[in-house]
Amino acid sequence: MALVGEAILSASVQVLFDKIGSSEFVDLFRRKKLDESLVKKLEITLLSLKAVLNDAEEKQFLNSYVKEWLDKLQDAVFDADDLLDEINAEVLRCKVEAEFQTVTNKVWNFLPTYLNHNYQGMNGRIQELLERLEHLAKQKDFLGLREGVVGGKISQRTPTTSLVDESCVYGRDGDKEKLMKLLLSDDASDKDVSVITIVGMGGVGKTTLAQLLYNDDKVKEHFNLRTWAYVSEDFDVTRVTKTLLESVSSKTYDNKDLSFLQVELGQQIKGKKFLFVLDDLWNENYGDLSLLQRPFASGARGSRVIVTTRNKSVASLVRTVPIHYLKQLSDEDCWLLLSKHAFENGNSSAHLELEEVGKKIASKCNGLPLAAETLGGLLRFNTDYEEWNNILNSNIWELPHEKCNTIPALRLSYHYLPTYLKRCFAYCSIFPKGYEFQKEDVVLLWVAESLIPQAESEKRMEELTKKYFDDLLSRSFFQRSRYVKSQFTMHDLINDLAMSVFRESCLRWEGGESHEVLKRVRHLSYARGHFDCAAKFEPLYEVKNLRTFLPLRSHMSPRYVSKRVLHELVPSLLCLRVLKLSKYNNIVELPNSIGNLIHLRYLNLSNTGIKRLPSTVCTLYNLQTLLLSYCSSLIELPTDMRKLINLRHLDCSGTQIEEMPVQMGTLKSLRTLTTFFVGKSNGSTIGELRELSHLEGKLSILKLNNVVDGRDAWRANLKNKKDLKELELAWSSEDADHSEKVRDVLDKLQPCMNLEKLTIKLYGGTSFPNWLGDSAFNKIKVMHLKDCHYCFELPPLGQLPALKELVICKMKFLRTLGPELYGQPFQPFQSLERLEFTEMAEWEEWVPSGSGGPDFPHLQELILEMCPKLRGSLPCDLPCLKKLSVEGCGVLHDQRATAATSTSTNLNYNSLQELKIEDGCQTGLLSLLETKLLSRLRIINFNDIQCLPNINHLQSLTLWNCPTLSSFPEDGLPTSLTSLRIYSCRRLEFLPHEMLAQLTSLLSLSLVNSCDSMRSFPLGIFPKLTTLDIGNCENLESLCLIEEEGAVENLSHLNQLDIFGCPNLVCFSQGGLPTPNLSQLDLSRCDKLKSLPERIHTLTALEALWIRNLQNMESIAEDGGLPPNLRDLSIENCERLRASSSSVGDYCNWGLQALVSLEQFTIGGRGSDEILETLLKQQLLPTTLRFLRRGTSTPHFSSKASN
Repeated sequence: MALVGEAILSASVQVLFDKIGSSEFVDLFRRKKLDESLVKKLEITLLSLKAVLNDAEEKQFLNSYVKEWLDKLQDAVFDADDLLDEINAEVLRCKVEAEFQTVTNKVWNFLPTYLNHNYQGMNGRIQELLERLEHLAKQKDFLGLREGVVGGKISQRTPTTSLVDESCVYGRDGDKEKLMKLLLSDDASDKDVSVITIVGMGGVGKTTLAQLLYNDDKVKEHFNLRTWAYVSEDFDVTRVTKTLLESVSSKTYDNKDLSFLQVELGQQIKGKKFLFVLDDLWNENYGDLSLLQRPFASGARGSRVIVTTRNKSVASLVRTVPIHYLKQLSDEDCWLLLSKHAFENGNSSAHLELEEVGKKIASKCNGLPLAAETLGGLLRFNTDYEEWNNILNSNIWELPHEKCNTIPALRLSYHYLPTYLKRCFAYCSIFPKGYEFQKEDVVLLWVAESLIPQAESEKRMEELTKKYFDDLLSRSFFQRSRYVKSQFTMHDLINDLAMSVFRESCLRWEGGESHEVLKRVRHLSYARGHFDCAAKFEPLYEVKNLRTFLPLRSHMSPRYVSKRVLHELVPSLLCLRVLKLSKYNNIVELPNSIGNLIHLRYLNLSNTGIKRLPSTVCTLYNLQTLLLSYCSSLIELPTDMRKLINLRHLDCSGTQIEEMPVQMGTLKSLRTLTTFFVGKSNGSTIGELRELSHLEGKLSILKLNNVVDGRDAWRANLKNKKDLKELELAWSSEDADHSEKVRDVLDKLQPCMNLEKLTIKLYGGTSFPNWLGDSAFNKIKVMHLKDCHYCFELPPLGQLPALKELVICKMKFLRTLGPELYGQPFQPFQSLERLEFTEMAEWEEWVPSGSGGPDFPHLQELILEMCPKLRGSLPCDLPCLKKLSVEGCGVLHDQRATAATSTSTNLNYNSLQELKIEDGCQTGLLSLLETKLLSRLRIINFNDIQCLPNINHLQSLTLWNCPTLSSFPEDGLPTSLTSLRIYSCRRLEFLPHEMLAQLTSLLSLSLVNSCDSMRSFPLGIFPKLTTLDIGNCENLESLCLIEEEGAVENLSHLNQLDIFGCPNLVCFSQGGLPTPNLSQLDLSRCDKLKSLPERIHTLTALEALWIRNLQNMESIAEDGGLPPNLRDLSIENCERLRASSSSVGDYCNWGLQALVSLEQFTIGGRGSDEILETLLKQQLLPTTLRFLRRGTSTPHFSSKASN
């Protein structure tokens, strides 16, 4: 590979040459009799400018006049591209219209007249552009720009892999060891939550070190919760808090109120030892940082926060232990890292001649791992000594930082990128720091912006685009996301580099408001708001040449945009190539003027409320990508879709479209067609798929009931669509057909052998065609057969060698599953890992193959649900099975109907870890409880079981609706148990004291509608219990603290206590609840309970107290008042409490005004209006209150409490 530093503008200039030289362009000029000499002069001028671009790109950092000259040239090139694209768009329009006219000659007779009307000023516009470029060409000599500074061709790069070895870290063992001690020690500081700060310059490896700590096995074991938040320069307390909360709770929160989010976060981490990483913190505002940390105090002692930052001042504001300064790597470690990325297998020993020069290059990396990685990527697989020496002696090393604003090693890596990669990389400056993107999304944008060289074939274009992405990934310009496997991001310094390249051409609005806009801007990205009003976009009316309109960063909560933006602003942006309007729920239509955006290549309307597209969309002849996924109100596509001859990607999944428009087969450039709705007489028939030979990825063909016959289906030619990976074939439920015709249709829809996933739905035939199950389909990994109601048997799917997942659902006439499924001649299901049968109404028998070996040798998960007639035994030899779920299978393993020796005892399920059995007929499966690796067990709806067998190694046990169950195993429950949930087991005798004491690992306990004999619950017997739910235990009278040493200490972990529906509960343990870390207490429907636990005011960690439907509750504030740190208090339907608090003085005794942390107060029930009126009138509520609510028993309202 020859390393050549070619200017980024060179590729843009080449695009102009390609357009000028096209036969259509030349033909247009001749037909119109435009001045061809202007085009010749334009070509000559562009050639003279292109010759000095490489020299100019290097000199711009040291000469501001050169930089200004390059900026002007870039604008002129953009404008020239717009003008030529406009001409080509008109040529394309005429071509398309001619093809769809009945009398072609009539069109071409009309063409010159039309062009005379539209191009009366074309010579003048070209002349004006030429003069601009000639003026710039004259200046190049005065600026001393030389031609041919860098020469040579860029040879084809060795194919790269998309995988990056992220485990390769050098020189950080000492840093990790030191910080591990701080993380795991109990005396890191005198604070409950210690903040460890890592300070270092950008690219030195702060994030990598934090990742090493975060993912260490000892750290995982030490902390109950771990979560990571990327902060960045755009610091926002609400956003960071929301990130942490959603991570620890595994929920999505649309509420943006900071107080609510912080209360929720505090409750989630209450009493738990957590580790938070705040990566790349910049903000120096002490108030903001203090506010961010407020909920952290709810965590258990020993919790830790790791902060990475470049700023020592930031670290000083938050640290609780000395700052850890991360130094640069040694030159030797830089060399090891560089060689890891530069050589195959990271081994430089085969190229000893490069070591000396390589170590000199590594020494110039300034000890920065990021620089070493990117340089290693630049030199990857290149073993030419001269090329390495050229890198070492490049002038870019000598550029002062203030001139180029980037690390020289990174600038050098960029400088030697091929020019086509430079353009693709620079375009990614449109993404904010920390933004995570999908590969598929980025490559669509690159193609839309014409950043990919024109390929010799349709397929080549797609391959090139993906290769470019992988190339940038392998060179470390992109990194894999640490959160989502399929997403990518850029390091902040790499992002800075991209911004420095695109300079004023790219603008990012990263906050909710708009900012000043430079007239030179061509590409805009912005953060969606909940409502994006017209004023936000007002500055864009000054931008006449915008090419990209790209909203980013939005969850699925509703988003709205002003109609003025849609109907006034967008149509005025006539140079748009990319227009994204997805996730704006209020968009129900587009203006007809959308058709004026003749340059548009990419239109994304996904997740909007759009109902129909205007017919003018079909005049966007340059359109390549149209995304309409999950537009649930969209009922049809425009009639003239066939005119979009450049369309490559059409996604209309999740819509209500009835049928495709006619002649869809003319869209021969289509690569992606997610869904094809087969039409009747008025729409596209399935035969239109025949000409779409480039389809790839996933295709769903719906409404197959509209296919006339097998010959009609054969015309689709699915067999030759070699790039399809996933195929769904679905009929309509209301038109299910079990005739021979439908079998013939499916037979003729045989796909290509390259298919990886096949789904068939609502097939009405009685049998499947022969190709289904053919072992020649050796790449199929997933198969779903659903709602094939009339089939009596399954095809030989066992012969599919790569099949990993098989789902069979609602085959209501299948009675026996046997040899026909396994097939011949090979041992069946050699790769199957997941098997699911659901709602098989008539299935009676599962017959083994009789092959001598296991029928499912690698099966890991087996699900049987709602197969009420299934009888007999399961496959007896499942050596790899980890998860078994049996539900609604009436007579399976009914031991009463089998011989004395149950076949279940011969089952080989030695790997079983999780078992769910539902329905009392499954007693034969209880022998599986003896499996040594079993850790999770759920037993549901068992009517006959009286005693649980011994279960030795469980971690989680759920018993649900076992009315005859009366006792636990004789030896008690296993000490490994961490979760125990018992529902509707009323006869069950609760474990005796000595057996309860053995549950030393129990974290969560739920008793609901169970254990009627239990009169008192022993508090303090479980040393690690964090959550306790007791509900509908009718005979429970008290919760008493056991009189044993360590009982009080055992309650220190309890952070959530919920008691409901216990009508005989009279009292809590005398002296109150010794639960110092209790954060949530919920009491409801306990009719005899008259008071809260004694000394409740001492529960300083309590943040949520909910008191509901306690009819005899007389007081909530005896002996000291309420807990002082309450944030959320709810009192509903407590009649006696209202009666006993009849005076203002009684309400004063509640002490609400002293609750300085209270933010939410709910009151409901009869008389709540009077109570609320008194509290407000007497100003007995705290000033911190933000939300005041009436309970659900009265009309609901929510308002911020301003007084």
